Amino acid sequence: MGKASEDRKTGLDETSRRAKGKVSLRALFSGLVALTFLMTLVLTLFASYRSEQKLLETRTLDANVRESERVGHAMNMLFFSIGKSLTAFADEFTELATLRASAEAKHELKLLYDSGGYFSFVFVAGADGSISAFYENEKGNQGKPERVDEAALSEAVKANRSFQSQPYKDAYGEMVMLISEPVYTEEGVYLGIVGGALHLHAPDVLGELFGGQSVDETGSYTYIVDAAGRLIYHPNPKRIGENVSANPAVAQLALGNSGQGKLVNSEGRMFLVGYTAIPTTRWGIVAQTPTDLIDAQQMEQMRGTLMVVLGPFLALSALALFLARRLAAPFVSLADFVAHAADRPQDEVMPCIKRHWNREADLLNRAVMRTVREMKRQNRDLNDFALKDSLTGLPNRRSLDETLEKLAGDNQPFSLLLIDIDRFKSVNDRYGHAAGDEVLRSVARKLEETIDGSDVCGRYGGEEFIVVLPGRSLPETYEMAESLRLAVAAHENSLRIPVTLSIGASICPLQAARVDDLFELADRALYRAKEGGRNRVVV
Repeated sequence: MGKASEDRKTGLDETSRRAKGKVSLRALFSGLVALTFLMTLVLTLFASYRSEQKLLETRTLDANVRESERVGHAMNMLFFSIGKSLTAFADEFTELATLRASAEAKHELKLLYDSGGYFSFVFVAGADGSISAFYENEKGNQGKPERVDEAALSEAVKANRSFQSQPYKDAYGEMVMLISEPVYTEEGVYLGIVGGALHLHAPDVLGELFGGQSVDETGSYTYIVDAAGRLIYHPNPKRIGENVSANPAVAQLALGNSGQGKLVNSEGRMFLVGYTAIPTTRWGIVAQTPTDLIDAQQMEQMRGTLMVVLGPFLALSALALFLARRLAAPFVSLADFVAHAADRPQDEVMPCIKRHWNREADLLNRAVMRTVREMKRQNRDLNDFALKDSLTGLPNRRSLDETLEKLAGDNQPFSLLLIDIDRFKSVNDRYGHAAGDEVLRSVARKLEETIDGSDVCGRYGGEEFIVVLPGRSLPETYEMAESLRLAVAAHENSLRIPVTLSIGASICPLQAARVDDLFELADRALYRAKEGGRNRVVV
């Protein structure tokens, strides 16, 4: 009995192991549909992200180029206006035919100072570089006297033409540049220069070029560098005068090139940059926007896009999953049916397989149903042959093993009677094997007649029989065993051979829970019954 049980368990375990790790058709279809839609959504969002990123970068670069060109154009206009003003007053000093200090010179300088409002102070200097007349607003520069840079003044006087110095820091640490125009007599004799100093950070000079806003809501800002790559204007005043010539955009401006691009600045931050060179001053305008802020804006747009497409996407996904499961349903039902038929071939009830809308699935189902019905019929015939004892017609050892395994597996209480015909070998020796077979058939019929309808009686081998009594207590077990013993002893067979039985009994789960242990206990009880004189019951 133990080997049959182990073989059956091995088969079930093997089927379970084969089923584990396998993907069902329904799960496969659903997974493929979900994966397809998910990949479509991801690829669509990725393509949209890349396209939007390129578009945003292009627009930002173009906007920065336009901004740098705007500032450059405004700066050109500013210096053009300043130059025109200086030229006009240079003509006035030509009419004076002298650059000596005088009331007229002082008056002209005041008019020059007041005409544009750009200069922090104005002056006239002779051809030898000495300042002959000077004017400044007494309230300017917080009342501190202004002084002209000697190097810039000397360069301006020697230029003999329109002159713009490179920005420099004055005595107070502020960025200043010197602008001048030459003064000639009507005969063309060089008299000197008329000029003025511009404080670049005054609100009415470079500040006006940026509309009063240094950094906008996108993080974009503009700065100006001179020919040496020093910062002339920057939103962060602490950086004024800093040399940033290592910046790739500034390096291009030093070569007189304008353009745009994505680059890393001197602080290691990525920017989208548009830059414009100003030939007249050899300055450069750089307008730039940090890419991380653009990325944040783009992610916000992507979230908005996702919220818009997520609803239709989920609806389409649900519809596709529904159709995929409907398509896989007939094949899933067929697989379940075949698995059920293979695992429980003894079942008489055929699972209900409905007609399906899919033609191929319906034809396959009906063909399989016909095949399985025929196989079940043949299986029943083979089952009867395999599970019944050919001599007595009782369930054989294999059938008894299955019955016991089922009861034990379902945790149902039952009793086991191990029955042996006393001195059966002497019957075969004295009367022959034919007579012995008749005795076996006679005992089998009497045992089957005596047990209840829920009990099972079978031949276990040779002269041994087994009776399985479901749901019996110890007294009920003993009472049934005695009934069987007495019935067989009182029965007169056709050969008139006296027959008695020795019976050993065990009870599950009172005495043991495992079938093998119950057999061992019953076998010990049977042995004690024979040792005690036979024709008796021992529990």
